Amino acid sequence: MSRPLVSVVMPTYSRQALLDFSVESVLAQTLDDFELLIVDDASTDGTIEMLARKASSDRPCERP
Repeated sequence: MSRPLVSVVMPTYSRQALLDFSVESVLAQTLDDFELLIVDDASTDGTIEMLARKASSDRPCERP
């Protein structure tokens, strides 16, 4: 497996309302050779659950 051309790092803390929009914005880009790394700092607003639902979608995704 080759390394992605671009890495997008998205830090978050209790921003569930904005995170879904932000993730979809990155995924909508025309560049296909990228990785999206979301770094959560112990959110308490359902961020982790929302990301888990996204990870179970039809897009390839890895969870730590």
